[in-house]
Amino acid sequence: MKKSILLGFLSVAMMSLCGCLNPHLSSMGASQMIVAHQPRLAVNGDSSALTVALDGFGGAKMTGRNIKDGFSAGATASLNYRPFGITSPLYVQAAFGGKGGNASFDCSEAGKCNDGYNAWLETSAGRKKYSFWNLQERMSVGAEFDIGPVILGLGAGVQLFEGGGDFDDVRDYLGKSLAENDDEGYGVKLYSLARIGARLGAYGVVAFDTDVMWLKTLNVGLMLNYFHPSGFHGGFFAAQKVGYGVNFGKTFSF
Repeated sequence: MKKSILLGFLSVAMMSLCGCLNPHLSSMGASQMIVAHQPRLAVNGDSSALTVALDGFGGAKMTGRNIKDGFSAGATASLNYRPFGITSPLYVQAAFGGKGGNASFDCSEAGKCNDGYNAWLETSAGRKKYSFWNLQERMSVGAEFDIGPVILGLGAGVQLFEGGGDFDDVRDYLGKSLAENDDEGYGVKLYSLARIGARLGAYGVVAFDTDVMWLKTLNVGLMLNYFHPSGFHGGFFAAQKVGYGVNFGKTFSF
């Protein structure tokens, strides 16, 4: 019995040393949605209980788990509703979006990239960029609280994704022997958000969001947005599998 246990430990150790484990790959849709959530523009509720926001975005210098050098662009639409009135801190958000772009495969899990995967990365196919497209949907609930001019917010929900393209086709090929695929090009991820912002009086609102998604893997995104009283907004973001970029849009109140 002791000999069997010892052999088991030695086998695990040898696999770790020789790089026999497989790296993990996942869909490009398993990444943050670029959604600019507009807080109430005034503490006294001088805004509508129902708003719709439209955004366009573009990101470059993409990084993530075993990917690199990507570019993505897309658009999102989100509906925000305050079920207990415009002065309520509670809100419900539903968002839908799509994006496309391209990315290269990489080895960021040094201990899991086996020799075959590393050898494939050195081929012409392994150095290419592959196109992808994804649709994303998000449902979440949250609350925002006013502490003087400061806004503090929290949110949570689920995000769904589905997509395809050459990137997923290559993932399927690599998943037969050289890598492990975390999804089949579609799935659901849990989502949470923390927000801090400040009201600038007649000049609008500025807000900084940190959102985290997880299910098998962890994805982190950051957004800084300025919301003008006219409804126009824009900002900067940094998110895994989306890259560093800018977003711009318009919020409509009803």
